[in-house]
Amino acid sequence: MLTADLIRPRVRIQGNQITTQPLSQRDSIGLRTAAELIHLFQAHLNQPRRELDAALEEYEGDRLDYPVLRGFAKVLSDSATFANEPPVDPADLRAALFTRAAERGLVVAHPDLLHPDIWETLVREVAETFGLTQARVENALYADLPEEQLLVDLGPQWTEQELVGRYNLELARGLLYWASEMRLTVQGGYKDLFKYLKLFKLMNTIQRLPKGGYAITVDGPLSPFVQATLRYGFQMAKFLPGLMLCPEWTMEADIHVPWRRVQGETAKSSPLHYRLDSRSELRSHYTASGAYDSLLEEDFAAEFEAKFGGTERKWMIAREDEIIPVGDSVLIPDFSFTHIKDGRRALVELAGFWHPEYLRRKAWKLRQAGRRDVVLVAYQSVNTTPETWANVPGEVRLFPSKPVIKDVLEAVERCAVLPGHEEGE
Repeated sequence: MLTADLIRPRVRIQGNQITTQPLSQRDSIGLRTAAELIHLFQAHLNQPRRELDAALEEYEGDRLDYPVLRGFAKVLSDSATFANEPPVDPADLRAALFTRAAERGLVVAHPDLLHPDIWETLVREVAETFGLTQARVENALYADLPEEQLLVDLGPQWTEQELVGRYNLELARGLLYWASEMRLTVQGGYKDLFKYLKLFKLMNTIQRLPKGGYAITVDGPLSPFVQATLRYGFQMAKFLPGLMLCPEWTMEADIHVPWRRVQGETAKSSPLHYRLDSRSELRSHYTASGAYDSLLEEDFAAEFEAKFGGTERKWMIAREDEIIPVGDSVLIPDFSFTHIKDGRRALVELAGFWHPEYLRRKAWKLRQAGRRDVVLVAYQSVNTTPETWANVPGEVRLFPSKPVIKDVLEAVERCAVLPGHEEGE
């Protein structure tokens, strides 16, 4: 994640609109800088961070585009792995060395302050105590300090175009550090969307839109309902690539940048408008879920299409196209069935051989939802009893081995309702 000092130089404000200034993929200077920094990191593989930092400082020199350069370096550093595995805890080595120095009436503030012969004697004694060579002791003595960590993995196989794209994404999501509210409209990709809302613990409310899709309001770090603003701001920024996994989305946010003042008042009283949508060139680096979560779901859909699809079909099947709010969570049924002629709909949720607590939670969600248009398809297994599914609205269809599609469709026919009539009596 980029820090505020790296984001601010790339922020543009016009009236009440705020945006970031991304680098163009046709910017030859930016692309060359990205390529050179990638090469610089590659050249320092298995080298201490201090040597990498020194090389970055030398490369930067007196360049005026240092915010971009440092932004590239931050992206590369965040994606890389720095580690060290000394043979002995460095703190134990230092304690042993300092103790021996104190026995000689010496105070070791820094090795360079000691005579080389004295330092070599101390290191040799510590090496003998721990059964190490003197070289390994000297290498491990401060191995726990950040600057001594080794660059052991570069992360992705970066190209200059990918680095520029990721830098632009980091700028875009960095503005959300200062959001009081985010408003989303989404069509599809709901499972990934709510996975990341839950992962980053973002407070939200959901509203179904008349023409399809959902409006979701997310409290921002500057909302009066949020306590840990700094941590929450990072969480909201981390969420943005998750939103970008949706096929259609818009995001609008109220932004209060701390350096802007309006008529002597802080920006908090006069928010700026920030907007992005799925037409943006920004791309997520998060991995989208597969078409199906399990072989059970994939086989179910394939068998339906094979037996009841084609030109004679009565029902159109769709994957995870509806969200049902349930308390502070959501239920996203696996499939929807929509009648081709009259538009009636029913939802189908599959439950396989899961842990009993998971199945109880599933039943609780269905009861809380109170939807009579949901068909639960579950295995008869040792993990459940008839009481598990008691009082679940809609229908529960239990099968000993695999679902019988014909029986499921009969239940769909009984439970299907016109949109707007889903709630139970």
